[in-house]
Amino acid sequence: MNGRVLRLVLAGAVCIALAMLLQPSPVNADHSWSTYHWARTTSSFNLQIINSTTSDWDGYVSAAIADWSQSNVLDMTDVESGDTSSQTRRKCTGGTGTVRICNLAYGNNGWLGIAGISLDSNGHITTGYTKLNDTYFTSSYYNNDDWKQSVTCQELGHNVGLDHQDEDFNNTSLKTCMDYQDPPWAVPNAHDYDQLSSMYNHLDSYDSYATGGGGGGGDGGGGCNAPPGKGCNKSDVGRGNSGDIGWGMSLGRRGNQETFIRIDPDGTTHLTHVTWATDHHDDH
Repeated sequence: MNGRVLRLVLAGAVCIALAMLLQPSPVNADHSWSTYHWARTTSSFNLQIINSTTSDWDGYVSAAIADWSQSNVLDMTDVESGDTSSQTRRKCTGGTGTVRICNLAYGNNGWLGIAGISLDSNGHITTGYTKLNDTYFTSSYYNNDDWKQSVTCQELGHNVGLDHQDEDFNNTSLKTCMDYQDPPWAVPNAHDYDQLSSMYNHLDSYDSYATGGGGGGGDGGGGCNAPPGKGCNKSDVGRGNSGDIGWGMSLGRRGNQETFIRIDPDGTTHLTHVTWATDHHDDH
């Protein structure tokens, strides 16, 4: 290779290296809940959280909302005027464009917390809800700030389209509420904010408008008309004691987490993320 060619090759290599250095670093994030996200007209958007929890949960809800609002693409708003009647908290149905969060002694049904979202035909989240089960949170094992804050944080994270960063309790803690760990971690970490940026920092043709969709939410809503045990109401899992529609079919359980899907006759899809209680929950 002669000197002129060598100089051209070296110059080309330097240009490539500089181009790589000048490019923005890729977002290190890979724990979205499929491709589910809220439709919005700007990359940064506001999301109303209707707080239907009782006063003993208000501090945890407010803290989780403040933590998620540190994202550069998301600002959660705490609407504290939510109805706190036991009937409303049992259903915990979120209205279109909002998330409702509730607590109640939902019973010895095995779950500690659940997060549900409803999707339109474009896969956009149209409404969501979170339930916190006081039946277990009053046990000595779960009745502490760390568990209450961690589960509140994690379920609201699911409501905006995040999945877990890790699902093995034996792994080193990632220090985020989106990780399986005991003792739990109460707040998001930088990886969670990176993931939200990756999910929401762009707009496509489907995101340029706020879509409608079924009411969904809670154990009911959405109007599944299939008979019990059939079609969109295939599973009785998740049914309440007031004739509520079930969560649907399980998409699989991993450790203490399980996801269910129900599709209504109008095509509205409902997904429920369940956090099952551990064997410690009977320690009252």
